[in-house]
Amino acid sequence: MMNEYHLADGSPRYGHRTETPTDQPAIIASVRVEEAAEGAARLGLDEMAAAIDKRLTSAWADRPDKSVAILREQNPEELAAARALVKVHLGSPRQWRMKAQTVRDKQLASVAARRKASGSAREVLALRLGLIVALIAPPAYVVATSQDILKLLIVGAICFVAALVGGHFLTIRARVPVMPSIRGPWLAELREDVVNATLVAILQNKGIAMSPAAAAAGRRGWTSIQEAAAAVALLRR
Repeated sequence: MMNEYHLADGSPRYGHRTETPTDQPAIIASVRVEEAAEGAARLGLDEMAAAIDKRLTSAWADRPDKSVAILREQNPEELAAARALVKVHLGSPRQWRMKAQTVRDKQLASVAARRKASGSAREVLALRLGLIVALIAPPAYVVATSQDILKLLIVGAICFVAALVGGHFLTIRARVPVMPSIRGPWLAELREDVVNATLVAILQNKGIAMSPAAAAAGRRGWTSIQEAAAAVALLRR
């Protein structure tokens, strides 16, 4: 069946096409091109943070792989298609992070329900309200009884420190796992890993020849993400 990716004779329209050497056979893929993008959309913040940590400590990620760079350079149309597909499933980097936050909230729903059933959630809520009142009352009193700016600044500084200390105490008291910090540049590296895996799947499904090493290198980042996610899932059991 002819489509936009094939010529009339059935050969691929785009990409670097050569006769495959006997020592570098073409790889026949069984994966769907959407596999990596769909999987990335299901990641929570904890899995995302674990994948970033794993990538940062992996020797293969210290510098770009040359074989992957060549694949991207020689197949610009497929690379653009891979980027478009990833964007459909993940949206912008900010939207992807928000999706991961939603996934994490669902993962912790059972924890929140358990806290609510035990009454500890009401206790933490009462402490939060008390902290808010304690932080608002002193500055309000200074404003109502005095016009001394210096006194107001001093009270404000004290309240700021109290807010930090009180917030830390409430976080510990609530016993909710700390929100992982996701840095934009490192998240962008994960996204490119998803793009690379999608690119390899597109090339394989179009029958464009590539070496097993190049295909493995293209999927290595996504494989690493999956391993990190599996490890986090194991910890939750």
